[in-house]
This record gives sequence, structure tokens and C-alpha cells, in this order.
Amino acid sequence: MSTAFTYHTTQNSNIVGTLVHAAKRVGAWLNQSSDRRERAYEEAYLAESTDRYDLEYRMRELARANPQPSWMSGLSR
Repeated sequence: MSTAFTYHTTQNSNIVGTLVHAAKRVGAWLNQSSDRRERAYEEAYLAESTDRYDLEYRMRELARANPQPSWMSGLSR
């Protein structure tokens, strides 16, 4: 007769795996530049708009919050 050992996943190893995954994500987020984080925030904010008018309102709101110099206004088009 042979004895077969099986390893079962316990709740503790799932918690450890989850914490390791969360730590990796936080580390990746911290490694991003602040410009990239701000851009991701703005894109997520705009993606939450419910219709075209809400999207345009949010775009104007972001433009007012982050004004660009007048000489840069034509570069984004």
C-alpha cells in the first residue's frame, strides 16, 4: 500500500496570497509617475460620465482645475 499525501489550500494561504498580490499592486502604483497617476484618475473620472452632456461638463471641470498656458491651447487638438 502506498500513502499519497495531498496538500489542501487553507484559508491562511489564501490570505497570504491576497496580501502578497495587494502589496505588489501598491508597489506598482507607487512606481508610477505622478503624471501617469493623475492621467489615470482623470480618465476614470471621465469614464463615469452618464451621457454626452455629463462628459462635456466633466471635461470643462477638469480644464478649469488644471489650466494650461495660452500658448499650449492649440497643441492638444
